Amino acid sequence: MTTLCLVIQTGCSPAQDHVHSQLHSSISVTDRDGNTVQLNQPARRIVCLFEASVDDLYMLGAGKSIIGIPAKIYTSSDLYRAYSILDRRIYEKKIATPSNWEASTNIESVVALQPDLVIVSAGQKDVIQILNRMHIPVYSVLSENLQQTRKELLDLGKLTGKSQRASELVEFIDHEIQAIQQRNHTQSDQKTIYYGWSGGRIFSTSGRDSMPNTVMTLAGAHNVVNTAIDQPNVNPEKLIEWNPDVILLWNTNPKQIYQRSELKTLTAVKQQHVFNLSPSFLFNPHTPKILLAANQLNHWVYPAPHSDQAATQDKLRILTQFYGKTAAEQLIQYANDVTKE
Repeated sequence: MTTLCLVIQTGCSPAQDHVHSQLHSSISVTDRDGNTVQLNQPARRIVCLFEASVDDLYMLGAGKSIIGIPAKIYTSSDLYRAYSILDRRIYEKKIATPSNWEASTNIESVVALQPDLVIVSAGQKDVIQILNRMHIPVYSVLSENLQQTRKELLDLGKLTGKSQRASELVEFIDHEIQAIQQRNHTQSDQKTIYYGWSGGRIFSTSGRDSMPNTVMTLAGAHNVVNTAIDQPNVNPEKLIEWNPDVILLWNTNPKQIYQRSELKTLTAVKQQHVFNLSPSFLFNPHTPKILLAANQLNHWVYPAPHSDQAATQDKLRILTQFYGKTAAEQLIQYANDVTKE
């Protein structure tokens, strides 16, 4: 019954035009599932239900084409405050929210928006199949690693008519990563890092097959967790045995480490080398901002004279490249406000 109603609703939608124009498609990309996505012109009505891709679209300068976003952008104070800087419509909560989280989508709400492109998590197989049957172009994303993140950025650039901007961003990212690697050549020993999850889950960590591990590697450091498991749990005894040089936290106050008596013998604790990537929007490793996370971590792990000043300057420079100077300055001010809270 629901499927029938959906077909009726889309009878005169832009999706039907897509059927007749496929043979004349001038834009074609292949998503992570191997599905070909074709458009006859750059997308102008985008329902983007994967938050990291929403971020990508704003970096590309395609934010005005967004007509649907995940509801969590409104319900998460971190995301809402950050995206409100990028788009007045988000501040006023005027963009539709046909999904609660990446794994929860209201198909009828999506179709009612008459999108010419839908971007969803690759995990939403049922949603992708239904939209494909209705001939609504769907691009699936996951951003599990840096290579995927780069490809998805380039693909979204093609789909939105922003290919030049996408190429500029990828070139910038590659150049900055090379610069970090050049700095790392002067280091005699590689520092070890333990990563702790958000919300104070300091004994939940990330193994070698994870984005946090990629951040550490790009920064020239070494993950103390040897397993490939993405999300292993450890106990205090194991952390003490590893005795990392640095502890990296995600949206967690370092006091939660410093105040634990059983961890006072750790090198990272004694040397006050516990660092926090916060607010999370600025350092999302599933977006090009994995570069900012690696850049700041490199400054923290391998401090040089005036490292604090250099880190601050790099943060502004990188965010300016991604969002423009005005938005970059406002995002940094927001981050400073969060630190004081």
